[in-house]
Amino acid sequence: MRVHPLHAAHASRDHSPETAWSVLAPLMAARGRMRVSRDGGRTYRARDERPVTNRLPNQPAALLVYDSAGCAPVLCVDLDASRGGPEAVTRDHQALTALLTKVGARWFSDSSPNGGRHIYIPLTEPAPFHEARELTLALAARTPTLDPLPMLNLQAGCIRPPGARHRTGGHQILDGSPSAAADALQRPTSLAAWQRLRHETAPVAAPGKPPAPAGAQGAAQPSPGPEVDLERLDALRGITGPDSGFTQIARTGDWPPEKYRTASEARQGVIWAAVASGWSLGDVARRLSDGTWPGLAALYARYSPRHRHTALARDWRRAVSFEKHRRERGNDNKRQKRVRQSTTSPHQSQAGGAAGGPARSITGNAANRAVRVWLAAVDMLSKNSDPAERAVLYALAEAAVLTGSLHVEHGNRSLAVATGLDQSTVGRILKRLRSEPSDRLLIDLVRDAEGVRANTYTLVIPALLRPACEKKPWRRGKIHAVRPVFRELGMVASFVYAGLEQAREPVGGRELARSLGFGHAATYEALAVLAAWGLADRSNKGWSLGQASPTQLAERLGIDDQVAQQISKYRAERHAWWRYLGVLQLVPTTPEVASVSSQEPGAPPPPNDDPAGELVIIAEWRTADVRRSRDERDLHAERLLRDLLGAQIIDSG
Repeated sequence: MRVHPLHAAHASRDHSPETAWSVLAPLMAARGRMRVSRDGGRTYRARDERPVTNRLPNQPAALLVYDSAGCAPVLCVDLDASRGGPEAVTRDHQALTALLTKVGARWFSDSSPNGGRHIYIPLTEPAPFHEARELTLALAARTPTLDPLPMLNLQAGCIRPPGARHRTGGHQILDGSPSAAADALQRPTSLAAWQRLRHETAPVAAPGKPPAPAGAQGAAQPSPGPEVDLERLDALRGITGPDSGFTQIARTGDWPPEKYRTASEARQGVIWAAVASGWSLGDVARRLSDGTWPGLAALYARYSPRHRHTALARDWRRAVSFEKHRRERGNDNKRQKRVRQSTTSPHQSQAGGAAGGPARSITGNAANRAVRVWLAAVDMLSKNSDPAERAVLYALAEAAVLTGSLHVEHGNRSLAVATGLDQSTVGRILKRLRSEPSDRLLIDLVRDAEGVRANTYTLVIPALLRPACEKKPWRRGKIHAVRPVFRELGMVASFVYAGLEQAREPVGGRELARSLGFGHAATYEALAVLAAWGLADRSNKGWSLGQASPTQLAERLGIDDQVAQQISKYRAERHAWWRYLGVLQLVPTTPEVASVSSQEPGAPPPPNDDPAGELVIIAEWRTADVRRSRDERDLHAERLLRDLLGAQIIDSG
């Protein structure tokens, strides 16, 4: 590997990478957290996020640059040698540092083994996301080698600090002494110098983004009125929270410029969506304080900390007033009573609906007991097996509990949503499971899929295992497939977390690995991931559940949006199939839904009367379709798969 001469010169100084890391990394990390790369520096995944320590990691590691309030305490400039070579990086470094010196900013820098450079600008007042992004894009417009990506991602933006290992070998070598860099961090760039820097770069600001809202930081706002004024409205029927468009703004700080002209308008839109969803002011305030919505927090960063709650309360009152007026304007004599729904409301089973009414609780009934006995067989036979296979089995168990029957009619796509797997992977796993020998058979196909009906499986326990399964203690608590957060943190971590839930007292890592059937290395790695996110705690007695909420963490990481996208994709594919079969008739949109959709472009999604998230099928197979032969239906199915989904039919003969 060719080492750049500048890097070699710095390496000869008496400042080791370990010293640079231990002195500077804890001061620079915005949230006190870093991401360690498990693939040699190519990617930095959320599952590999850890608290920063004084000890230099033995793998490439990058510090998160935005704090939980959506602000950057240190503006990081990444000059990439791949964008013109080391000489171009040197020219850009000289030009930028001259500009920083001119405006009175404090800075320090380091160099990479391949000739790249990083410039760090500590700030007295952490820069809100939209300001940091605006300035970074403005600098990139005049600096060919500048890579703006670290400052453009509010949640995942990160950069290797001085001392960190580089993916090509070697380390980030600090330009100068650690003590001088630490002094810059402790006596950072003043707000006046920051504003001068923004002014200097304003003429070449990147197009397409609206300017930051005017107003000095800390501007006084009207004092909040009595808390009784911060009322909470009932949710629109079927709405449990703001849709993905609003949560995207709240998490990332990015808003569509064609919809909102300013940051203030985008901020007010998110608050309105929360009001219309039946949330309280506390629901929003919690997401601002715990880092779930750093984008929205950044949009309030123009106010001093003591005025931010005042501004939030003011926006809340405006949103409540607007929503009241909108509802009154859209109501008539046919106004329906709106009922608040929660994401924890009980699901309706497939046997429910118009005829059966809401699903009844099955806690303690025969089906529930039988499912838990069956899970004992799953645990015995799935040790050392593919975690994805175990996830599909648990998804079937969850479906059986929800429907109150050991006969499960859930399609591959429904099980894919429950596990985070692709529907084709689910299909292969089910095929493998139902072909197991009788002494290992856990599911049996009792009816083939036909038309709109999915395959129906029954949960079975091998005869030789039944006595042992019936003696084994039942699984405690609610049965889950793979909770959404573990799409990011890993499937092994999902089962390790479930194992901690079942433990009645702290348990050792080796004991946990043995009971779950995972290797020691995989189990300890999963425990480290859980501990990094507060989902597991370690004490002298062993491992136990942490205080963090998997549901809140999934929202913070944006996984809820991933699930919604997967559901939307599968729903479109399913409806295309139903339309092709001629069996789908949609319930007409109600006047209330039409009013919401037409009067407010940013309204929450329309109510959906089906809690499972599907449109209502109010027609059965047409007579002509029922009379078709199986060969005709297979031919139509092949044509649909080929024409709509791009599948290729392979002749096995």
